[in-house]
Amino acid sequence: LGVGSVLLSGVLENYSDGPMTPKQILQVIETEGLKEMSGTSPLACLNAMLHSNSRSCDGLFYKLPGRISLFTLKVRPALCSFNPETR
Repeated sequence: LGVGSVLLSGVLENYSDGPMTPKQILQVIETEGLKEMSGTSPLACLNAMLHSNSRSCDGLFYKLPGRISLFTLKVRPALCSFNPETR
């Protein structure tokens, strides 16, 4: 896991009891001083990281279906694996 993924998972795990938008996550990071945010668009970088880490079965984050950019931690990544007994 990269530093960004660990930071994001820490925010989702410790600072919220439910899913968060990238903007809410960024606000926590800035308010708590968890990481110095630099560059021209930290929100765009954060959003890209969340999306890229939520698309595969082994991704760390889960994007709620039907919701615009609402993320949470995956709690059971095994649900993505094929299980022949469920057919």
